[in-house]
Amino acid sequence: MTFLNIALLGGVLALAIPIIIHLFHKSRFKIVVWGAMHLLEAVIRQNQRRIQMEQWILLAIRCAIPLLLALLMARPLWKGAAKLLGDTKTSTIILLDNSYSMEVARAGTSNWSLARDEAVRIVSELKQGSEVAVGLMGEGGAGLLDTPTYDTGRVLKALQKAEASSGAANVPASLDFAANTFDQMHESVRQLIVLTDFQRVSFSAQEDSLLSQMIARLKKSAAPPSVTLFDIGPEVRENVAVESLDFSRLMVGVGQKVQIRANLRNFGDQRWPDLRVNFRVDGKDKGAAQIKLGPREKGQVLFTHVFDTAGSHVVEVSADADPLKADNTFLASMQVRDRVPVLLVDGEPNKEPLKSETAFAEIALQPFAAGRVELADLINPRVVAPEALNQQMLAESAVVILANVRKLNDNQLRFVEEFVRNGGGLLIFPGAKIDTSWYQSALHRDGKGLLPLAYAQLAGDAKPGATPASVVSQRFENPALELFNDPRNGSMADAAVRLWFKTKDAPAGSGEPSVVLARLDSGDPLFAEKKFGEGRVIACSTALDADWSNLPMRPFYLPLLQRLTVYLASTIYPPRNLDSGKPIAAFLPAADVDKKATLTTPGGDAIELKIVRKGSLGVAEFTRTQRPGLYTLTPPGGSPIHYVVNANRRESDTSKLTDQEITDLAKSHGVLLVRSSAEYKEHEQKRRFGTELWKPLLWALLIFFIAEMVLEQLFAGVRRKPTSLQPQMAR
Repeated sequence: MTFLNIALLGGVLALAIPIIIHLFHKSRFKIVVWGAMHLLEAVIRQNQRRIQMEQWILLAIRCAIPLLLALLMARPLWKGAAKLLGDTKTSTIILLDNSYSMEVARAGTSNWSLARDEAVRIVSELKQGSEVAVGLMGEGGAGLLDTPTYDTGRVLKALQKAEASSGAANVPASLDFAANTFDQMHESVRQLIVLTDFQRVSFSAQEDSLLSQMIARLKKSAAPPSVTLFDIGPEVRENVAVESLDFSRLMVGVGQKVQIRANLRNFGDQRWPDLRVNFRVDGKDKGAAQIKLGPREKGQVLFTHVFDTAGSHVVEVSADADPLKADNTFLASMQVRDRVPVLLVDGEPNKEPLKSETAFAEIALQPFAAGRVELADLINPRVVAPEALNQQMLAESAVVILANVRKLNDNQLRFVEEFVRNGGGLLIFPGAKIDTSWYQSALHRDGKGLLPLAYAQLAGDAKPGATPASVVSQRFENPALELFNDPRNGSMADAAVRLWFKTKDAPAGSGEPSVVLARLDSGDPLFAEKKFGEGRVIACSTALDADWSNLPMRPFYLPLLQRLTVYLASTIYPPRNLDSGKPIAAFLPAADVDKKATLTTPGGDAIELKIVRKGSLGVAEFTRTQRPGLYTLTPPGGSPIHYVVNANRRESDTSKLTDQEITDLAKSHGVLLVRSSAEYKEHEQKRRFGTELWKPLLWALLIFFIAEMVLEQLFAGVRRKPTSLQPQMAR
């Protein structure tokens, strides 16, 4: 117990006043000799105890009144036996929701500004010598500073510079960050304050069990912190987002027409009858369109563009919609090619026309050049013998096709694996010359190697008149084959496959799983795909030439081979379209190692990145990509490479939990909930200084006032009643 106005506590001495008055009145009487006094002695003895009790009760009440009044004016505080935040240093962690939904604004003030200002106020009012850390929930629990600090001024400066991110709030990960950070802190009195807008997607039912586990972990720690959930800002549901961009081509070449489809969504209840959507390429306006979007409605806008130069380009679609800017624009980095270099490794070369293993494929990949037509082919094939395959050739290629290659030596296999692992594409066709045991042991390696499915025994019959296998008609899901879902592009069911390899699945749990893209009517796979590192491998079960099938003679052979090649070449690695927080990386020539590349951020800052050696390549990396926008990397002596970071559209639905749901959430997890700065200050006052008792003291004072008056009247009335002396006089 302590007092805010301890000087007024001296007023308790006023309780002596009723005692003095009582003693004064007790001594004011006269002795009168009266002959009939003996008649009253029995009555006096009978009522003496009752009268004394009444006097003591009235005296106690009269003493309590000035005592309560003095205590009331002194403002007592009840502290209990626990340590109080106001009396000791604390270890405080603030989890600050900086996800992009916090940028929702009403009357010009965003929830992010409110949360940041509240965090500044909390840190400013911490007791001197307290330890503090701030976690940013939008990055899944990243710290504003590297470590907790006693320097609150440093934290305040960092808070002033902090910005909302493009990431979605990850509440369980943020609580995990808090638990780990508390392990590094030193003060025994601890508090955790979570400043968030309670967006529904961040507090989903799926994550509630993880939330419970994290809070239980905090409560079971050696020094459990008090946990406060702070509801920041009002709900603003009106929001329109550009959710994604789709392209009509797997790969874009110079001079090719490409369609860009923008997918938009209205998350609010407002109707947009004429929403303007702008289209830009490399920062220049290239078109605009209008779209009608009703409440909670989705829509699409289609733009068309032709790139006239090769290299890295940036496509941008934006909607003039609402103040939440993070999802009003969607960017895409596109690599436009003038050529796709493809390396054909011919396992059975032959100088006679159409006799080599890759003869038909070479024509299919560059039909204009083969037909001496003055049109440019996108694909540029190069044919080499297996023994000539080397690392330099792989570095200059986007896709490698192994056609009836008996086997590779150990160095060649290592180079090919590295090529695919770093994003290259590999297409494998067997033939009569392949060493099946090597393909199984080295290329498949029980599912851990490049080959999607292990080649087993040869099936089918090449004799004249034998019934061949055909391709099963189906709806193809893979982008390389979905072209043939439209019968106008040809039907793969027209194929006649006379010989093919049966395949064996890899043991469960070994390596990346394989996916069958197309099957023969025998039930055997025709094409199977697997991911290997950042690249992809597609293997066929029959030969590339016309020895085992009539594939090269069918009209679909050309688009099939081109689509397979373009699909495998469409992987850009390291990726250039990134989620917030994902690192930027560029593979550069080994000659650039120890040189510096320049990265320009969305804010216009130029950062120098040292190029380091990784394997046979140079690599430049940058990890601080929390801010959405365009990052441009300029390597030494090279052309700019564009990287795009888009805000995660998960938070575009800005609806929040209802007040009752938020209350139930806090109650179910046994934590404190506040909804305003004033409410937080009130709870903080109690935690720091205890609970003021003036309200119960005031009620007690009023009760004692009333009790004194009522009892005084009651006791006086009893004393005024006449007492009969007849029984004594009769005797």
